[in-house]
Amino acid sequence: MRFQKAIKRMIALGTGVVMVSSLAAGAADLANYPAPFVSDGKFSGVLVVGDKAAAEDVIGISDIIASLQFSATKKVSTTSGGSESVEGDAWLVQTSDHFELSEDLTNSVQKRETIRNVTPFIDKNDLNALASGDVNNNKGNSPYNQYLYLLGPGAESSLDSGYVLYTEDDEDTTADFLYFRSGKEMFRYLLEFTTALESDVDDSAGSSDTTGLFLTDFQDVELNMLGKAYTIVTAKRTSTAGGSADLILMGGANKDTLVEGQTKTYTIGGKDFETTLNFVDADEAQFIINGQTSRKLKDGDTDKLADGTTVGVTDILYQDYAGGIHSATFFLGANKLQLKDTTVNGTITIHSNSLKVDDETIDDAVVIIEGTDDHSTFKISKIHINMTADDNYFVPAGGSLSEAIKVAGGSSAEPEVLFTENWDVEYRGLKKVDSEKIKLRTSGNSQYNLEFIDGNANKVNVPIAKSPSGSALIFGDTDKDFINRENASISKDDYFIATDGGRKRGERKTFILQYKGSDKVTADNPVLKFKDLGTGDTIEQTYTNASPLATLKIGGADFRVYAFGARDGATPQGGDLSNNDFDIHVDMDASGALSTVPNQTVNITTRYGAEIGLTNVSSADVGVGTVEGIMLTIKAPDSLYDGNARDSVEDLRATDLVINITAASGKVQHSTVPGWSDGQSGNSQINLRTPDGETNVAYGYNSYGAFITRETPTNDPASFEVDWPESQRHPQVYITTKGTSFSESAATTTDAVMVQRIAVGAAKLASEVRDVAAQNTILVGGPCANAAAATVMGNPADCTAGFEPGVGRIELFEFEQTGGNVAMLVAGFGAVDTRNAAAVVANFGDYTGQLKGTKVEVKKVNNQLTVAAPAAATTETA
Repeated sequence: MRFQKAIKRMIALGTGVVMVSSLAAGAADLANYPAPFVSDGKFSGVLVVGDKAAAEDVIGISDIIASLQFSATKKVSTTSGGSESVEGDAWLVQTSDHFELSEDLTNSVQKRETIRNVTPFIDKNDLNALASGDVNNNKGNSPYNQYLYLLGPGAESSLDSGYVLYTEDDEDTTADFLYFRSGKEMFRYLLEFTTALESDVDDSAGSSDTTGLFLTDFQDVELNMLGKAYTIVTAKRTSTAGGSADLILMGGANKDTLVEGQTKTYTIGGKDFETTLNFVDADEAQFIINGQTSRKLKDGDTDKLADGTTVGVTDILYQDYAGGIHSATFFLGANKLQLKDTTVNGTITIHSNSLKVDDETIDDAVVIIEGTDDHSTFKISKIHINMTADDNYFVPAGGSLSEAIKVAGGSSAEPEVLFTENWDVEYRGLKKVDSEKIKLRTSGNSQYNLEFIDGNANKVNVPIAKSPSGSALIFGDTDKDFINRENASISKDDYFIATDGGRKRGERKTFILQYKGSDKVTADNPVLKFKDLGTGDTIEQTYTNASPLATLKIGGADFRVYAFGARDGATPQGGDLSNNDFDIHVDMDASGALSTVPNQTVNITTRYGAEIGLTNVSSADVGVGTVEGIMLTIKAPDSLYDGNARDSVEDLRATDLVINITAASGKVQHSTVPGWSDGQSGNSQINLRTPDGETNVAYGYNSYGAFITRETPTNDPASFEVDWPESQRHPQVYITTKGTSFSESAATTTDAVMVQRIAVGAAKLASEVRDVAAQNTILVGGPCANAAAATVMGNPADCTAGFEPGVGRIELFEFEQTGGNVAMLVAGFGAVDTRNAAAVVANFGDYTGQLKGTKVEVKKVNNQLTVAAPAAATTETA
């Protein structure tokens, strides 16, 4: 049985006593709410509802949380967009190379990047907790460096662990996760002495002995590992044969030395511990802590108190003569480590010597000690801790690896596998960047329109597919073709693309124009008319009987317009110009001439650089107009793969999104297609996933961070939407140390508000609260419905005592033993009364001047909530 299971709680729901005092003048006041629950714009505490709470209680606590989140903000002087900041010692998995999102593909092709692909290890230059140090003992000075290796050797090629992917976890939740695979090495900690740490090999009396077991000079050496200080309490060889080491280390919140009979008070986590050294002899010490007597402890021994606090002895001094010193050095809030290696040599030898934490074996943390032993001098050069995943760990956005370990392992979880537990891995989700929507939407069952943002940041909605009947399909709309080939004629009311091909792919500006006809050449000052679908404006461009007829200037580019048939750009077609609304050609890519390549298409580039290609796959057979199918491709063009393009990605080429638009029974339809484009390696496509509880919809990401939504209604045509980022969305994975915090800033055009998110898990059931006094607490529901409320109120025999129908109560309580933590009771005689009280708390700003003191009553009068102090009790006299 895990040792932790034996912990008893001195202050716990239903088992102990919580010392509650009335609030004195100057203490917490309802007038100051949301203080103390929100301090400096940050929520501090928990919200508790009964395990079988009524719906009204649940609604009440939800309203309070929403209100508190609005209050959990602080103003900052910035005009930047939304971002996340980190406070504390943390390293973002990033070098000059960014960590990229992996792809879930429909075949065996792996398009992944692991954290080890970014860098194999980090050191003091990345994380302060990995700072170098040095130790001194009788044998000299031994400087050391620290390193944290990411994943195991070969992970950069096997690509099977340590990556971020949009997938389904073992609990059937679909989301983007940081994933660590079961059985795979996650991390390896290395402490490397640049000058070996040495000790003589001694017997128990401290004399040199080649068969001795004691490594006396290692004792009392202090090592700072991953930001946490530890003292080597005992150091031994495991056998007289040598080549082995067994080190007991101890660290903790408070380290001190007491002489026998001396008493001191120490504070840990806001709680005081009155500690007396009760007994000392030559090799044992005993303490009394808050009235509880520990067992007798030798050097390196620990004992756990009823509240879970650990005391551990590191040194005993017993001078057995009159006036001699009797003392013990100890840790309170101790953490004990055992580093044992039965095969110490000059190389890494993998074996089964597992780390022990507080006397519990951590199977998936293996200790390796490198050094030498000549039976006279023992030298340690390196200490390794290999940390392996015991299960599949899915770390969600906003979550941590330690939490994922607990979720996966349940009661048998071993979060101690993260050596020292003073650090963690946190996945903060994908980088927040601006984005745009690209949509394939229906207009009735027979038509698809394409929506995107053009080169001037205007939304465009253009028809691209229409089914007149059966399986027939028009590229565009009825009598309004969609033209994206320079060798195709453009008739009145046709739509066409104008894309500045002089820029790099991904940076080109695209506009969709509709040709609205022309004056014949003999008219006075004849014009060509176009409609800009982005602005809705009509462009009237004068022309002359020349080749080109005119030049359209849009978005900083020149698009030449020719009469139909003048494909050489030199021969005017005078006959074509003799009538109004003659057909034209347009130099759609602003190259200065019409393309002579048959069926060469011009692509759309959206505001944020998505390149949309539309290919009439049957045009060679049936010509422009009525076609059999249209291939729509969306890609992130990149200089490494796509020629004259911007640098969009680093290592992973984002898989193109490809759909095939067809028709059946006069209805448009589409399907996703693998292997169509050169951006779909290995005949692959993005695997779109349908989360549990949803139907007729599927989602997915490509490695650029484009989020895809495909809806497939039962009786209507499928639709397609892509949330396309302004720049690549990178997973934000951090190696953090204890005390690190994150805050989000909300974008505004003036002053920014930093939103400090209330963490998931702040709302708890009463049974989930171990110690109601350990933090500020908001209790929703009275003692009949909420066991935590009952504890605060002294577990009254009649849980309705003090409550009356139609009256809600808001009351503050202070916990004496925690030095000022506060509980706020939001309750009533019935669930409706509780909800009324919760509504007042959630809308506290509406009750300024009424919400004050330590206790108020809430009543509903004529459908209006009233708030007032309780009426004073009256005493009847005879």
